[in-house]
Amino acid sequence: MNGKGEIRKRMIAMRNAIPPEGIEEKSRVIQKQVMEREEIRLASTLMIFLSFGSEVRTDDLIRWCWGEGKRICVPFCRPESRELTACRIDGFDELETGHYGIRAPKEGLLRPVDGGKIGAILVPAVAFDRRGYRVGYGGGYYDRFLPSAPQAAKIGVAFSSQIVAEIPVDAYDLPVDVIVTESEVIVPIFS
Repeated sequence: MNGKGEIRKRMIAMRNAIPPEGIEEKSRVIQKQVMEREEIRLASTLMIFLSFGSEVRTDDLIRWCWGEGKRICVPFCRPESRELTACRIDGFDELETGHYGIRAPKEGLLRPVDGGKIGAILVPAVAFDRRGYRVGYGGGYYDRFLPSAPQAAKIGVAFSSQIVAEIPVDAYDLPVDVIVTESEVIVPIFS
């Protein structure tokens, strides 16, 4: 079994090798499938990560949610404490380049939203396995945040090439409820 660091390195390199037009095309399919999920349709408040680099694109999904009258929160990371806060945004003009080069709400516009009010969370990852476990970027932000929103549907999004056989699981790891790729929707079976 590969360690998380090895999986992370291999999967980021593989994802970075996807041509930009491939990322856009696959992301459109993934976003459309996410829009059709009942968990998304029923949620009035969603937390959606702001894609960067070679990640699944999320901007069109966010625009669609606004058009549906949904409240959107995005992650705001604090590296000094490794905390993630869900912050409401009403437009992309409220964002700036934040830590790690990822777009984030401008410091003066932070509007935190209690995790208990979030109906669905789009969870990013470098890799997922079919049990719903993930390898992130190694900061543990989502591992610490997800327990604050136990009622929220946790939806992983990734390209099909990011699905691996098995991810080593640590005590603090929480699986997602469903994983949406461009070629399938994976519903983990928990024993």
